[in-house]
Amino acid sequence: MPQTPPLLEIEDLVVEVPSAAGPLTIVDTVSLTLHRGRTLGLVGESGSGKSITANAVLGLIGSARIASGDIRLEGQSLRAMSERQMRDVRGNRIAMVFQEPMTALDPNYTVGEQIAETVRRHTGMNRRDAWARAVEVLDQVHIPSPQLRARDHPHKFSGGMRQRVVIAMAIACSPDVLLADEPTTALDVTTQAQVLALLQEISESQGVTTLFISHDLGVIAQICDEVAVMYAGQVVEHAEAVELFANPRHPYTRALMDCIPNGPGDRLVDIPGTVPEFRALPHGCRFAARCSFATEECDAAPVPLTIESPGHGARCIFPERIDNAHSHQPA
Repeated sequence: MPQTPPLLEIEDLVVEVPSAAGPLTIVDTVSLTLHRGRTLGLVGESGSGKSITANAVLGLIGSARIASGDIRLEGQSLRAMSERQMRDVRGNRIAMVFQEPMTALDPNYTVGEQIAETVRRHTGMNRRDAWARAVEVLDQVHIPSPQLRARDHPHKFSGGMRQRVVIAMAIACSPDVLLADEPTTALDVTTQAQVLALLQEISESQGVTTLFISHDLGVIAQICDEVAVMYAGQVVEHAEAVELFANPRHPYTRALMDCIPNGPGDRLVDIPGTVPEFRALPHGCRFAARCSFATEECDAAPVPLTIESPGHGARCIFPERIDNAHSHQPA
């Protein structure tokens, strides 16, 4: 793990949403650390709390609220900032790439106008320079004929090209942190690979720190330096990517890996059961009801995130059972 000071820290974050029965905790004491120039993958099923964690960084969580914990950018608490200060952070120091680009683009304005407006808002550039910057970043994300395409409206772009436009908008002000929320989910496999390659190129060439959110471990494996696995609002495992894929220590991580087909004709494997509802979370391990290794002990008490080796933590009391089961599987 890097020894440099962290760029972005999420510490013991708790997010609640209102309900008829009282507040429900949907993000439960999540802690993540992002170091400059690295990509952290946040993976888990839909509803695990990935997106709300990212949105909490920008203070964009609607009716939900941060109940406790802190979020710091280079040591400065974002929670302590006023809304006016946060508007200067959003899109400038921390930018978001959304899953569906049409929700991030205004159909009434050309893509060049929208990128240029973001640049003017945060840098104070005049219109001519901001337009030139818009064309420049469209070229950086490999939009053909960027000077001409900057004058087109979003509906004239394909899905993959729209996602490139959203990425161009996100990097236009040279942010320190990029939050990529399932940016390839709606794309075909070929376009997905192109967008992933583009994000890697931007990370390497511009030193952008990225939080990459996905439900797909295969995608995470391609792009991330380290991985945090979320389940039912908690981080259940966190490690360097190479270590996590070589030595998973939580049954949920192992189950997600087993869901990845190894080749043509390989039988698809699913995880039995469903994620527990936040209004009826189990007292002990939240994955126990779906876990083939679980015992009564797993239900007895909440399971802490235990650090087994430097930089590798897992929320499981019997991680050795995963090793034993995997070692007995046929090759």
